[in-house]
Amino acid sequence: MKPNYGLTIVKDFPIRGVNFIDINGLLNDPACFQAAIDKLCALITEHIPASTLKTAAIITPQARGFLFASPVAYKLGLPLLLVRKKGKIPNKPYSFHITNEYDSYDMELDSDLLARHPHYIYIDDIFATGQTLAGIKEALAKKNKQILLALHITAVAALKGIRSNTPALKGLPTQEVI
Repeated sequence: MKPNYGLTIVKDFPIRGVNFIDINGLLNDPACFQAAIDKLCALITEHIPASTLKTAAIITPQARGFLFASPVAYKLGLPLLLVRKKGKIPNKPYSFHITNEYDSYDMELDSDLLARHPHYIYIDDIFATGQTLAGIKEALAKKNKQILLALHITAVAALKGIRSNTPALKGLPTQEVI
């Protein structure tokens, strides 16, 4: 059995019926956090050829994805593109809409930075229904950009059926650390 890396489940948060995976225990344990970052880096180098990696950047949605994607980008020497909620990107924002299991909102990213790379590696903390990933993947596809690999710290097993029935996720390689 894999270690849980300090992850805990908080029932009925942020709304009734949603079980929230709390990553604070992982972040509070330097050895666990380092192991998670090292595993993310290893998954990237195992799945993406070095020649393709040279044309890639990391893409991550706010806010918890930033915590994992930033050290991975640093360790691998890759550019980092942040996906933020509407109103947070000052330079030529490219906006798109996302609906997930308990919310709906507009996201945006810097269109000039997006234009610099044809390939992206997506990193986030939790793979729930996959709607955030699907929304970002579709937004990138409209700009002729491709997500090569989607990485998460962990996935919600009970939502695998929803993820597998999401057309935008078909054929997209995904991996989890835990």
